[in-house]
Amino acid sequence: MNFKLFNFFFYITAAALTYINVYFKKIGFTTGQIGLIQSVPAAISLLVMPLWGMASDYFNSNKRLLIYAITGTIILNLVFLTTEYYWYIFIIMVFFVIFQKPVIPLADALLLNYLGKRGNLYGRYRVWGSIGFTITVWLIGYYLENTNPANLFYINAVALLVALLFILKVPEGKEAIRVNRLKEFTGLLKNMDLFYFLLFTFFIQLTLFSNYTFFPLYVLDNGSRESLIGLALTVGATSEMFIFVYSDNIFRKFKIKSIFMISSIAFTLRWFLLAYFPVSSVFIGSQLLHSLTFGLFHVTAVNYINIICGEDFKATGQNLYATMLGISSIVGNYLGGNIYENMGGNKLYFYWALITLISGLIYYINLSLNKNKTYLVN
Repeated sequence: MNFKLFNFFFYITAAALTYINVYFKKIGFTTGQIGLIQSVPAAISLLVMPLWGMASDYFNSNKRLLIYAITGTIILNLVFLTTEYYWYIFIIMVFFVIFQKPVIPLADALLLNYLGKRGNLYGRYRVWGSIGFTITVWLIGYYLENTNPANLFYINAVALLVALLFILKVPEGKEAIRVNRLKEFTGLLKNMDLFYFLLFTFFIQLTLFSNYTFFPLYVLDNGSRESLIGLALTVGATSEMFIFVYSDNIFRKFKIKSIFMISSIAFTLRWFLLAYFPVSSVFIGSQLLHSLTFGLFHVTAVNYINIICGEDFKATGQNLYATMLGISSIVGNYLGGNIYENMGGNKLYFYWALITLISGLIYYINLSLNKNKTYLVN
């Protein structure tokens, strides 16, 4: 239960951080500046991200490092309240993401190590994060709309502190890590299944991370308010719960090739709807596809990484995946900021629809050629 409650409270922080770009806009940052502050600090954090996973696997210290990461995130989160000067906030963001980004992959690796061969049950633990997000995201949006957007940092700090208390109670894991030489890690980088998956992840996820940054601004620019952002995100988070709860059944009925193709099609449809129909009903309705774009993709990716990286490299594999997500976030936010500022949000989502369609088809063909791997193909 401690894993579930940790997810519940940690993803309340994700709900609060959904509004950080609204806060940045309120204090005068342009969309280009917002794209830069979301991309460059994340790029710097990528130099550190793989080291968290390697240290965790090599020294068998997953839980300890997770505690350090959460503690650092709490402290740096509160430092945001000390200034509204752009370049000071930029520097704070660099250190914030260095500690905040590894939390999810370290927690996932700790949970998967605890579950052992029952890794297909991951979604039933992760769904508690969606519950926490769903319950609070609209309430936080409504609260910030009627008070001060800066209050998101206080909400964040409290939720992180409670999450930390629960992670202190979770077991370290059932299986010891058996890594003896650093050069064994380099062998993981030569895994072509991992390479192709990370490449696919880069292209399809850059669109999702860009959406996280610019969807709230797109909603506001089309005449809606912060409360509608919260309502739309609540719909999305609610829809993903069903995927997490029934993920083990999905894995039994469908192969990975089919699952990733379904997710890619859902991405394309979601971005197409936002590009051509920027109205309140579509802002809310398109969030139903979040179940297939984020929920289905993420739970499948975590389990797939677990399979292809093996027992010794769970944390390393999850952090490499998280690192690629970070790269996607950097590119997506940088390109998205420029496209949005110069061409508008409609063009942004149109281009994202094309990218997800093409990358999904190419990866589907790639997996179809691996017919000797039964976990990939039908």
